[in-house]
Amino acid sequence: PEADVVWFAFFAPYSFERHNDLVAMCSSSSDAKVEQLGNTLDGRAIDLVVAGSGPLKCWVIHRQHPGETQAEWFAEGLLERLLAPAWQRDGLASSLLKQMTFYIIPNMCPDGSVRGHLRTNAIGTNLNREWGDTGDYKAPTLARSPEVFHTLQRMDREGCDCFVDVHGDETLPYNFISGMEGVKNWGPRLQGLQGIFTNAFARANSDMQIEKSYDPDAPG
Repeated sequence: PEADVVWFAFFAPYSFERHNDLVAMCSSSSDAKVEQLGNTLDGRAIDLVVAGSGPLKCWVIHRQHPGETQAEWFAEGLLERLLAPAWQRDGLASSLLKQMTFYIIPNMCPDGSVRGHLRTNAIGTNLNREWGDTGDYKAPTLARSPEVFHTLQRMDREGCDCFVDVHGDETLPYNFISGMEGVKNWGPRLQGLQGIFTNAFARANSDMQIEKSYDPDAPG
């Protein structure tokens, strides 16, 4: 090695400094506003970017698993495209901003990001398992998962027509949709909506594909 200290990363790093630069870019845009949903257990801000003026409410969250840095690279690309200056913005982004109001959280787990955790927040909670009660396990809570607690409170207040949770995968080298087949109200309507979304995504972006994904959960 050419130096006494060498750093290795599992995925392409997305530093907290770059996260702050991304939030600052959004703050400077006349087409968005940045809010603080609340604080993490380490006292960091849970940043929310609101963009668009349409009646449909679209939530896009990233990096619940903080080590899956691909998710925040996705957030950066999404926000740069939506918030491009009006004379540079493409037609699809302009259309979506009229149809939808976007609620975008670039990093759900900033504590885990700074601490170098792969899947958990400051006290070892996997936020991806904190979105509802499971038997006697009550979730989310301010003591264990304030990131999800504050997000759900705001989501309940604003409403939600579309929800996308962006992750990165350790083994599948593809962009893919992991669907909602396992939810209790899965049926023809949700199946149709999911198919429309997935196929439209693949048509709009050549980096998306539909052949490879996780095996779907059993209904219910």
